[in-house]
Amino acid sequence: MRVPIPAFLLAGLAAGVAFGVPAGASTMTTESMALPELVAHAERICEVQVLEATPAMLADGTIETRYSFATITPIKGDMASVQDISMPGGEVAGRGLILPGMPDLNVGDRSILFLSQVSADKQWRVPVGLEAGAFEVQAGAVAGRAQVIRQHEEDGETEVRDYDSFLAEIFEEVDRQG
Repeated sequence: MRVPIPAFLLAGLAAGVAFGVPAGASTMTTESMALPELVAHAERICEVQVLEATPAMLADGTIETRYSFATITPIKGDMASVQDISMPGGEVAGRGLILPGMPDLNVGDRSILFLSQVSADKQWRVPVGLEAGAFEVQAGAVAGRAQVIRQHEEDGETEVRDYDSFLAEIFEEVDRQG
């Protein structure tokens, strides 16, 4: 049985309150965001591979998933070669919590993530703009070249980019914003 997110929690997340995001900057939205906006609102940007994903129920009944990521390419912020990050959502003992727009991160997946600051209350990090801040990396997808893919849940569109070009754009934007 999946449990809906309480309205007060969703409202707080949507406002970015739980993630220390400045007013006017939404961390919790599924609308597409331009690269400068993603970079500006991300405390960490990195290419990772999901090593482990363990859902857990907290004492207050909230469900989170605890991820262990191997950092492949650190881009912005301080991070270890293996990062442990908790995000809202998951399924435990037949109960589930789904956050609409949260990207689906599975063991073995490679992704470029634009991650928020750690939330004060639950110590969560989420991709900035949810699915807007998560790009799937597919190695050797076309003629041996890697591609970066982002799904747009609101319109069902799929954005496909060249991996090397996209990484270069991210590094340039991080340097530009200094």
